[in-house]
Amino acid sequence: MIWIAAAAAATSVMAGQGLATVQCRVAAGQSLRDCVVLSETPHGANVGAFALKLAKGFHPQPGDRRIRDGKIVIRMKFKLP
Repeated sequence: MIWIAAAAAATSVMAGQGLATVQCRVAAGQSLRDCVVLSETPHGANVGAFALKLAKGFHPQPGDRRIRDGKIVIRMKFKLP
């Protein structure tokens, strides 16, 4: 799980926190492509959209155990400062 303190999500996360799970294809060079939101809480709070933006900059290490069949699932928890 990735823990993130993000003021940018402040307007979309109710009760001070949110959860998002995204799935991405791992391309050559460990870059992520074709990411989709699998779940977000609170629903409709745009936490998933924020997680998709963050996923673009994520580069898993070769051999990361979360990579299965060329895909990776990333769980993110957003906690406001």
